[in-house]
Amino acid sequence: MAWRRKRRKGATSSLPSGIPSYSKISRLLKEIIRGTQYDFFEAEAFEVKEVILNEPLNRGSVTGTFINNPNQEILGDIVLPLTPNITQIPLIGEHVVVVEYNGQHYYTSIINRKNSPNENSIPGVAGNYVENTKFGETFERKGVNHIQVNEGDIVFEGRFGHSIKFGSERVKQNNKTEQKPQIKIVAGHRDTTENIDKDDSSIYLLGGLGIAENDDKKIQIKSNSIFINGKNINLNSDNIKLGNDAEQPVVKGDELVKLLDRIVQAISTGANAFTTETAAGKTIQGLLDLLPDTKNILSKKVKTS
Repeated sequence: MAWRRKRRKGATSSLPSGIPSYSKISRLLKEIIRGTQYDFFEAEAFEVKEVILNEPLNRGSVTGTFINNPNQEILGDIVLPLTPNITQIPLIGEHVVVVEYNGQHYYTSIINRKNSPNENSIPGVAGNYVENTKFGETFERKGVNHIQVNEGDIVFEGRFGHSIKFGSERVKQNNKTEQKPQIKIVAGHRDTTENIDKDDSSIYLLGGLGIAENDDKKIQIKSNSIFINGKNINLNSDNIKLGNDAEQPVVKGDELVKLLDRIVQAISTGANAFTTETAAGKTIQGLLDLLPDTKNILSKKVKTS
């Protein structure tokens, strides 16, 4: 797998004529040394011709041709992904970096030929160029741009307009610039910068400066529909708002049931209340005594609009 390339033609086979001198001997030795020098390459570019997707033992493997030496043998007959847990599936026509370990070829990454997050296919570099080569069975080229980055960012970008960015927000604090950590997960970019109101679906994890508990730390989730499915879902907060401009407290179910039971009981006790003036007065007074308890049915933590 490892290969070398001779830097210069071999040393001349003829010796200089005339009387030897230090300069002639020096030139001859340098020429001999340069003629034996090579550039050594431990890895090699490989053009993908076929991608094996979901065969259990060969998942993510590729076949194709070495670009430097198209006649070079593929050890193991296929090129396996080097890492078993993180695999970047190449497209037909893309070039990958291939290395050899213990008689087996592995590819490590896709070579950035076009600087495009969508596809970097250049078919036919290793020979047998075919016009309009398909990228695969289902893949089609899409106009996807890189998202903008800032100094120090770490970004993972997919081929179809999604990304995970580990970045930061620069803020002024005590007359100096601080950086608040951020993680932005986006599926469906609508521009080259993240915009939680315009992108399809987003999750933002926004950290603070770690100075105070009331620092502006928050998690934002935005999409057309959000589904949370679990046997138990707990929202632990002293201030829960359901809906925009949520200011009205919701009703507590158990307290409401207790109040209604007491109202029904009071009415039942005075079912014949209106036969005498005294009984009617007692029933009405009993209902009036329940009025202060109506405040107990309202939640102090959960509000809606």
